[in-house]
Amino acid sequence: MSATPRHPDPTSAIAGPLHAILCAYHPVAHGTTALVVRAGSVRDQDEAEVLSLAGRQDQHEYFVLEGVLHRAITGHDGESVTTAFYASGSVITPHFARTRGGRSLFSIAALTEARVFQVPVSEFDGLRSSHDEVRVFGMRVVERELMDAVGQSTSFREFSARERLIALRKAFPCIENQVSHTIIASYLGITPVSLSRLRNEMARTT
Repeated sequence: MSATPRHPDPTSAIAGPLHAILCAYHPVAHGTTALVVRAGSVRDQDEAEVLSLAGRQDQHEYFVLEGVLHRAITGHDGESVTTAFYASGSVITPHFARTRGGRSLFSIAALTEARVFQVPVSEFDGLRSSHDEVRVFGMRVVERELMDAVGQSTSFREFSARERLIALRKAFPCIENQVSHTIIASYLGITPVSLSRLRNEMARTT
């Protein structure tokens, strides 16, 4: 696969999945989706390939058409720590919330082969200013991002590792078959050995 962006035709197969993503947040007309398609390009990512690197310039909004990606920061010990997952049909954290001065605050990388649709921030802001459907879509994305952030913060303060794993399975039903368990353990805040033990215990009781 190649990460070189390519511009799809507005009537291509990209329009269907992208339209579904947009409508999952707020209903939009197919004509509006076509405008977004014209403004962006497709990026095919190999497993482990970085989409956005912490500290580097990033001037795009991203939509996950296929595959699984994760958001990661560098911990105190220098190890990568997963802080979020993005699966097919999702919107990656909006540009304003994941950059400072146009530079990424964290890294985003593919955990499987993935296909991402990217739109330059300037182009997307233009659509948001001129089309109410895109403006409201953007508001809904921000609202959901805030809710997810509050929910995650609460779960890590109040939930046990078992409860956090159950919540992860509910949000991403197939993720344990798609990505490394080391990555999942990192997200849950436990060691891979503890995750293996927890999974075995839960398998015996279900």
